Amino acid sequence: MKRIKLLIVVLMMLMLLLIQFPALGGREVPGLHKTWDILLQKHVTNGRVNYKGFAEDVKQLDSYLGTLEKVDISTFSREHKLAFWINAYNAFTVKLILNHYPVKSIREIDSPWKQRIWKAVGEILSLNDIEHKKLRKELKEPRIHFAIVCASIGCPNLQRFAFSGDRVNHQLDQAARQFFDNPKHFFIKEDGSALTIFISQIFNWFGNDFGKDKNERIAFILAYLKAPVAKKIKKAFSVKIKYLSYDWNLNEKKF
Repeated sequence: MKRIKLLIVVLMMLMLLLIQFPALGGREVPGLHKTWDILLQKHVTNGRVNYKGFAEDVKQLDSYLGTLEKVDISTFSREHKLAFWINAYNAFTVKLILNHYPVKSIREIDSPWKQRIWKAVGEILSLNDIEHKKLRKELKEPRIHFAIVCASIGCPNLQRFAFSGDRVNHQLDQAARQFFDNPKHFFIKEDGSALTIFISQIFNWFGNDFGKDKNERIAFILAYLKAPVAKKIKKAFSVKIKYLSYDWNLNEKKF
């Protein structure tokens, strides 16, 4: 009888743990990205990064990166994996800049995207591994191009929040709308009934992520534009696409 009562108590405790920690059911570990979220709010303004401030808080950043190394995401949902790898990419990139600071551009660093020095979920990865294998190949999410940031002005803005599995679709849509609302990434010019879309090199480098041809890529873009701009593109007799030059200068906040 005592053994039965003990077994019942143990089972009840396990049930309480499952309720308290939904990560066991495919969600994030509670508070997993909290430190990263706090650091972003503290050191990012309008997409620009206070790297000197990050350097002062490097212990907190290192602590967060250490958490990424040990966590098991095998049971995470697709959305929670998306949030995890976006946050990991951005945090590792900030750490890379700090390792070589001061620099004027990430391209001053030797093979910045190929260095296999980043530890996450028990693997040793490069930034390329995270972007091209984890996010593009495995998760097949084109909107990551508006969320992962290569520490350059030509990149999308680094958001002032950590991505969360529960909100990642809303956050990615928000990042996409912000991207297309910024003339350094996108604008149009009309010439009579003809129209030219000027857009970031991201759409040149990763065009197939957004559609297999020009029409599909334009359809993707239209979903994130303000109504008056989208209407002009739809009404145009002909639409051309030209790619903007990419600004590789460091996305550092100027004081």
